[in-house]
Amino acid sequence: MSQKSGFLQRLLKVLKGNDGSKTSCDMAGLHLELSERDEEIVRLKKEYALQREQSREQVERAGREAVEGIVYEFAAPLSTLSAMQARQTEKGGLNPADLLQVVSSFRKILEKRGLEQIGSVGDEMPYDPVLHQMLDGSCPPPGEAVSIRFAGFRFNDRIIAKAQAGIARHSSGKEDVDNVD
Repeated sequence: MSQKSGFLQRLLKVLKGNDGSKTSCDMAGLHLELSERDEEIVRLKKEYALQREQSREQVERAGREAVEGIVYEFAAPLSTLSAMQARQTEKGGLNPADLLQVVSSFRKILEKRGLEQIGSVGDEMPYDPVLHQMLDGSCPPPGEAVSIRFAGFRFNDRIIAKAQAGIARHSSGKEDVDNVD
């Protein structure tokens, strides 16, 4: 800031004009200083553009490496799945337990990367409109028990699929008393 005010003060002196020889010398110095500042601005703009490009490239590279890591981990279960598919086409008789084991491998890989399951089929949990979607069209108050029919998922704290639920069916003593008549 003081450098800027010093420049402005010198410019005012030149504009007021003291004597001719000193004024032209001062004007030349001011032109030189302005030229140097312009060059510095151009240099800084180029440096900023280069850093922005390098940052963009680093983000892209990190994204590619993350995807490549997942693909690398998926290779073995995909190979197993391919062999199971060929065997099913050739001979039939696919064992559902084997298929579920492959699916479990995929799930474990994704869980290591941040995938979280919201509820399990058959679980009862308090209704939360952020986490649950009601299948029967009802709209229970938050906190009321709902029964999970399809699990939901979140990835890195972001909901990617809500758990699908219905009103929980409790067997209470009142129902049993009503059935006694």
